Amino acid sequence: MDVFKPILLKFWSFVEKSDAKRIASQTPTPGITQLCDIPYVEDGKREHLLDIYYPEGTKGKLPVIVDVHGGGWLYGYKEINKYYCLKLAEKGFLVASINYRLAVNCSIKEQIQDIFSAFSWLHENLSEYPADTDNIFLVGDSAGGQFVCLSAAICGNERMQKDFDVAPSLCFRAIGAICPAVDLCSPNFMMNANLKSLLGDKPKENPLYKYMDYTNVAYLGLPPFYIVSASGDFIQTQAKKLHAILDRHGVENVFCFYTERLNGKKLPHVFSVVDPYSPPATREIKTMTDFFKSKLRERERA
Repeated sequence: MDVFKPILLKFWSFVEKSDAKRIASQTPTPGITQLCDIPYVEDGKREHLLDIYYPEGTKGKLPVIVDVHGGGWLYGYKEINKYYCLKLAEKGFLVASINYRLAVNCSIKEQIQDIFSAFSWLHENLSEYPADTDNIFLVGDSAGGQFVCLSAAICGNERMQKDFDVAPSLCFRAIGAICPAVDLCSPNFMMNANLKSLLGDKPKENPLYKYMDYTNVAYLGLPPFYIVSASGDFIQTQAKKLHAILDRHGVENVFCFYTERLNGKKLPHVFSVVDPYSPPATREIKTMTDFFKSKLRERERA
């Protein structure tokens, strides 16, 4: 029995109220075409919808960012990242923001399958939009950071594809991991408490358990990573661990760790997502998107 789930759900209910207040106080970036609630699985479920954003008046094809929201695996929906995605689109990208089922009633295997279903839909349908399908990037924050790290590994690992029962369809030129969670196995109450929600009552007996520590996942063939954390990020050790793991495997990665303060406070967990209009977030979004632009196929560069 997962005794932690009710506690975690109570916590995320407070976060949901905070997110609603935050979103109501912010003004969306103007000049962005918004195509919302597109089903990537035709089952009528909110969890299987995605949004597409790109600058108004776009001519030609734009590099693509696929964004996977966070929320501790148990909470969240694409709308909590909407204003962040609008800022990404403002930098000259077509952004696809996806929903997925939450671990309230499903496993991490099913969550990954949802994400790969969204990838398949994008593979089949991006040609209908001003999208450069040779230049696709993948971004996720917090639990979404774990999803994008796992997805990057799955795309090049046949064993993981079989274990998660998914097939790759998109090729990612780089990964953006924003304050990611990458190790749920090492002793850490905050991380360990989620394992039963994701893997069942006996998580260590689940064949996917080993993948809950990115130490057991990373390999040389991964795409470049851009990692972000800050001194006020309550899981900053996870981002630091990802950086160290990728370094050991010889995977190109840039780790941006912010120590500055805003209004006298340390920058918090996923600061660029929750307040994309603040000066530190504005700089961070530009730095990450500039990194992505440096990874565009040579023939596509401006």
